[in-house]
Amino acid sequence: MNDDIRLQELFDSFHPTLADSNLFNQRLDRKLKMIDEIKQAQTNQIRHYRMAVVAAFVAGIIFGSVIFAIILTTPSDVPLFSFGINFYPLMLIEQNSRLISMLLTSLIIAFCIVAMMNINEMVNRIRPQRKP
Repeated sequence: MNDDIRLQELFDSFHPTLADSNLFNQRLDRKLKMIDEIKQAQTNQIRHYRMAVVAAFVAGIIFGSVIFAIILTTPSDVPLFSFGINFYPLMLIEQNSRLISMLLTSLIIAFCIVAMMNINEMVNRIRPQRKP
């Protein structure tokens, strides 16, 4: 009971002084400017990620098309690469070089598409949610 009275006296004796309103306004303006700078940086980052996604997509299409064209225009009886060694596993790779090259190219293109989708998802998470 005695503690309650002391707490009540402590709260009653507390009279905060109001700070200078100009100082408050300056601090508020500075914080609002910082918020605007952060929003601008976030917008620039989202634009940068979108450009990276588009560049990766275009590069993947061009690179994949060129590799497929090179592989398909070479004669089918000539291997794409040769090791020059009579070691059976390497000879097997030489004989199936077209298939292996097409498989690796397809895997690289698939990896680029998955990476592009991950970047796009990350951009969507960064983008602020719009209120309906």
